[in-house]
Parts: sequence; C-alpha cells; structure tokens
Amino acid sequence: MHQSTPAAVDLVAEARSRGLAAYSETCPHYLTLDDSVYGSAFPEWYACCPPMRSAETVAALKDRLAAGAIHTIASDHSCYDLSQKRERTDDIRAMPHGLPGVETRMPVAFTAMMDSASGGEGRVEDFVEVFAAGPARINAVPGKGTIAAGFDADLVIFDPAEERTVDGGALHMGTDFSPFEGRTLTGWPAVVVSAGRIVVDRDGFHDPGPVGRFVARNGFREHQAATADSTPTVPATL
Repeated sequence: MHQSTPAAVDLVAEARSRGLAAYSETCPHYLTLDDSVYGSAFPEWYACCPPMRSAETVAALKDRLAAGAIHTIASDHSCYDLSQKRERTDDIRAMPHGLPGVETRMPVAFTAMMDSASGGEGRVEDFVEVFAAGPARINAVPGKGTIAAGFDADLVIFDPAEERTVDGGALHMGTDFSPFEGRTLTGWPAVVVSAGRIVVDRDGFHDPGPVGRFVARNGFREHQAATADSTPTVPATL
C-alpha cells in the first residue's frame, strides 16, 4: 500500500513474475507532489507517511503507472485540520500524519495520468482501471467495478475537459485545507448515481437517506476466477 518509490513497485512486479498474487497501490499525492513542498510556507500541510519524494522519484513512479505496474490509486484520506497539525509544529514525529484527499482523488489522478502538461499521456481506460474497476476486482467486491447487467448501478459521470482550481475552503471534506491548494485540475465529477439514484448533479447533493447496505467480499481466488470468466464490456466510472 501507498507505494511512493519505483523500487517498491519493481519489487511487486518481480513477485508477480514469480506467480504471486501481489498488487501495487499508490496515492495521488505521490504522483503529483515532491519533497520541495517541505520548503514551502506551510510544510505541515504535507506531513504524511511515507513522505513526499524527490521530483526524479515522482517522475519514475509515474513511468511505472503508465507502464501498468501500478494497479490502484487510493486517496489515503486523513481528515486532520490545520489546528490539529499545528499543535505539534515543534516535532514532526508527533504531528498528525495524513492528508485530506478523497474529494480530489478523481481530478488529481486524472490530471496526473491524462494531462500532457502534467506529464501524463495515458488512456481514459487505464484511468478507469486503476480508479474503479481494478480496486473492485482486486478486493473481491461483488457487483462493483463494471457497467454490466447484474452489477450495481453505482456510476460516476465526469467531464474530462472541466478545469477547476482547488480551493481547500470550498471543498466538502471535514477539514480546512487541501495539499493541492491553487492547482488547476481536470476531470471533475458531474453526476453521481448510487444504486440507481442520482445523488449528485449540477443542482447539488440529493440525500437519499440511510439506504446503504453491507456488501461482503468474496473469497479472493474464487472472485478472481469468476471475474476472469465474465466478459463485461464497459468498466465502471467511464
């Protein structure tokens, strides 16, 4: 989890070459931020574990992603606010570690993978794979990760051309900052459908009430075999 160096990804790739069921996961901040952020006016914004790496390491990690060696991108969302982080600015070891990132996961990952100005030249299908389809399959979650008959109607429709500049104070996470403050990102969600209900659109959030249900995972190997035998044509989130 949270691999931040190409060497870590290469170790997983080597294990896979020996037939092990091993997968690599990274986070949006390891694909877009480097250790120069610790010299900024607000270094506490970026206190996380693993820490940010050099620009060269970030570039090499993106190369592994483009080559298909990274299988999922997760947010590693930790919703500390600045008052909590600044309680221990005297000692980085005691400062709460973690970044808020669940709301920005889609546009940060999409920009990193697709925007040539940000060094990305990927395919939208690859983005969908690491963002939605792959995580559902790897984690053996039935009914998720694919647009096909019999799967849950949980869909995100996003605009690949929409640009927004991140304003941490305008986001909906329970914190007061974003490590991506001031960055212009593309690929923001426009419509969210949960269990067939539109819960987010241009008019805002439409609360369906407490309609969630527990979804048990399948056995890992049984799920892998079942998904390998199926032939869905469209991955989720596309």
